[in-house]
Amino acid sequence: MRAIVRFIGRRIFHSQSKKFRLISRLVTVIGIARLTSRAITPARRIVLARDETMEVRITKTGQRAS
Repeated sequence: MRAIVRFIGRRIFHSQSKKFRLISRLVTVIGIARLTSRAITPARRIVLARDETMEVRITKTGQRAS
């Protein structure tokens, strides 16, 4: 995670051209906002067709057996 943040920071602040610097910053901010919104709200809406069914299984991994 730290490497990603450092990479993005370098891309934002070390651009050569003023025109591309603004575009790069804008694209980076939009990308970070989208990633943050996905991480905060991971729920997705799924619409099924008329005769379609869905089965959901939830398992926990990494639990210690006692």
